[in-house]
Amino acid sequence: MSFLDRMKPGVPRRALPFVAAGAWLIAGMILLYRGELTLHGDPLFTAVGVAAGLVFFRFVFLRISTKHITRMRAVEHERPCMFSFLDWRGYALMTIMISGGILLRTSGLLPPPVIGTFFLCMATPLLLSSIRFAAAGFSFE
Repeated sequence: MSFLDRMKPGVPRRALPFVAAGAWLIAGMILLYRGELTLHGDPLFTAVGVAAGLVFFRFVFLRISTKHITRMRAVEHERPCMFSFLDWRGYALMTIMISGGILLRTSGLLPPPVIGTFFLCMATPLLLSSIRFAAAGFSFE
């Protein structure tokens, strides 16, 4: 066994969906907190953000989470790296999204209600996808 194999944070294959659920839950909660902090509970912007997030979940995140669940189920190693719940493309996209969110929040280009609505729009599908990942973990073979 190589040095890298010994240092790899391996987890049972069945744990991958739960690791994904936890990561997406944390990201969703951070965005939910930032969105509500920015909106101060404004019902109109909150409703718009959640509604847009539901649409985004239905047409984008359902496909993304299904792809990752299918890939996790196909992993052949008994103890894959715990970070393999995403592929390289997923990590690149996540980096772009986090960087874009930070840039958006700190740039002052958009008014706070728009930023808060956007954060809720992103929090909603992340939180719903975390539920999908957890459910996939319970039904993992």
